[in-house]
Amino acid sequence: MVNAAILFEPGWTHCTYAPFIQEDPDTGEPYTTRQAIETPGKGLVQAPLWSGFQETTKTTVRDERLVLFQSDQLPETFGITAEDEFFSPQGHCWQAITDGMPRRIPGKNTDYYAVRVRREKGKDHG
Repeated sequence: MVNAAILFEPGWTHCTYAPFIQEDPDTGEPYTTRQAIETPGKGLVQAPLWSGFQETTKTTVRDERLVLFQSDQLPETFGITAEDEFFSPQGHCWQAITDGMPRRIPGKNTDYYAVRVRREKGKDHG
């Protein structure tokens, strides 16, 4: 059976951050940093929808869209939280603003996740 994932573009990366405890070499005290965990996959970002729901100020327009992402990992070991980020093959960074919503045919494994995202231009690659 064909699903929406056939339209997805390869080369997307999902990035989540996990707390990582290290020891300060000078003092020996533990401190916590964030360690990036990257997951390759395929994705699709919706075209801009300019509606009355967008937030605008004098200097900016908040660009909110929907990313559809299919992980290369097994669906049982994968999830998306509102703190995660996505990087497109073009190097654009999209920051999740909601948890991922699994999309699947009833009785089947998850095909892909739908996530509301906001553009994070300051973290773009390239």
